[in-house]
Amino acid sequence: MTAHSSGVTIQARDTLLTLRAVDYLATGPADARTLIAHVCQLPTMPPAVAEHMAIALLAGHKRFVREPDGRWGLARDLAFPSPSAGADRLTGLTYAVVDVEATGGRVSGGDRITEVAVVQVKDGVATTLVDTLVNPQRIIPPWVSRLTNISAEMVRRAPTFAEICDQVLGALDGRVFVAHNVNFDWRFLNMEIERATGRTLAGRKLCTVKLVKKLLPQLRRRSLDWVAMHYGVEIRQRHRAGGDAEATARVFQRLLADACGEGCESWHDLQRLLIAPTPKARRSRRPPALPQPVDKDTTA
Repeated sequence: MTAHSSGVTIQARDTLLTLRAVDYLATGPADARTLIAHVCQLPTMPPAVAEHMAIALLAGHKRFVREPDGRWGLARDLAFPSPSAGADRLTGLTYAVVDVEATGGRVSGGDRITEVAVVQVKDGVATTLVDTLVNPQRIIPPWVSRLTNISAEMVRRAPTFAEICDQVLGALDGRVFVAHNVNFDWRFLNMEIERATGRTLAGRKLCTVKLVKKLLPQLRRRSLDWVAMHYGVEIRQRHRAGGDAEATARVFQRLLADACGEGCESWHDLQRLLIAPTPKARRSRRPPALPQPVDKDTTA
């Protein structure tokens, strides 16, 4: 998976040692001997041994770089480039709209993905890159099967996530991760990717629920059904990854157009919109139900 400043990448999982290295290098670059002595809380050691340990510990993490003089330092943060950069314009970014179905909602409670879909949105065109059932290697509860229409028989011969992991990573690579309630899909994919590769997702993600909150405050609900109905978008198969991802992609295109209409031209502009306070809608006061005294002549 290649590195892209504007989209998703994968990185080695953080450990206590890498977090210590981040804290230590925040003050500036350090040679391997000094860094390893601090991070591993070890006495001084031969430079060659320290160098070998530093490479083993840090080389898989994109946040660490080797300086020209051989010292280790922190990479310049490319996750949020200058808002003036032309490649950072909302219309110039490539988006991966994701939907996953799972055996339940507990990422850390043993639930696994049963279906995943990724729809690319680029230059106003939506293209399905991934749409596949996944063998979760565990039982699908009856209530989940009723909701998603995904049965144990359907996934019995489906590939495991490990078998499609490279395909999913390729579909996410360098694209902004978009989903309706993005944390649900991000966490499930992250769990499966870490299980399969030992690495985790990193990069930009965007929640269409939050966009709806900012751009369509008049909607009573922010579910995919309500937003799709607002925009006249048909959901081909509700609670199936392919149908929901396609509908979310079409909804996202409309939300993106609305955001541009609000003056959002760059990723920086959009982030400012999302963190800005949302004015509370004033509710019209209902007339009182109890009889009120008459203070004017109503017989005229």
